[in-house]
Amino acid sequence: MSKLLIAVVVLALVVSPALAEMTACKDGTPAKWRPAPPNEPSGVRYDYAYNTGGTLDFVPDLGGSADGWGEWFITTVLNDTGNDLILLEFGFPCGGPATGAYGWVVWTDMGGLIPPGGGATTADYFGAFTPFDPDPTVFPPTTYTYVDVSAEYIIIPDGTYFCFGFDNTGHGGQTYFNGVDTWAWYEGFWDPDQDWGRTAILQVKANYYGTPVEETTWCAIKGLYR
Repeated sequence: MSKLLIAVVVLALVVSPALAEMTACKDGTPAKWRPAPPNEPSGVRYDYAYNTGGTLDFVPDLGGSADGWGEWFITTVLNDTGNDLILLEFGFPCGGPATGAYGWVVWTDMGGLIPPGGGATTADYFGAFTPFDPDPTVFPPTTYTYVDVSAEYIIIPDGTYFCFGFDNTGHGGQTYFNGVDTWAWYEGFWDPDQDWGRTAILQVKANYYGTPVEETTWCAIKGLYR
């Protein structure tokens, strides 16, 4: 019996950390897995795209709930393209009802990696959106909501940081921490997801604003042969 008891204890110690990570709440509340099939990717044309998961339309394997993990999910990105960008579209794997006025948020000309206190109300740009998947209980949320922000005219100068994110009205997509820092608004401050072994999944697409360096150089070369 003693050997059996030891085996059970060892098994519990091995399995429990993995189970603890399969949660949507920071208090370790187990999540009920009911994944939704990924939807078709957006077909919008773009010059630049970034996803915190490392690949475009990355499918989340974890998720965080609005009340147990955080209300807003955000990340900060450096525009190191060599060109100014105009933001075109956001992609958020999430589920739930329509958001309020601060559904999507953007901070520009960042002085640091995270925005100041005050939550989403300090954003430079914001707007409402309705998640494509209305079910707030699906876990992990793998259905992307694509938000067109091209009409907002949000310019990101080359060499500057910008921060963007969304209002988590149900569950927001995540993965195990992959080296990309993201934050969730939790109990009145921006709580680093890294401290919990996670990275929130957020996606942005943009077009070059103005004339890219490559086009300018090519035009100059062609001009020599007129």
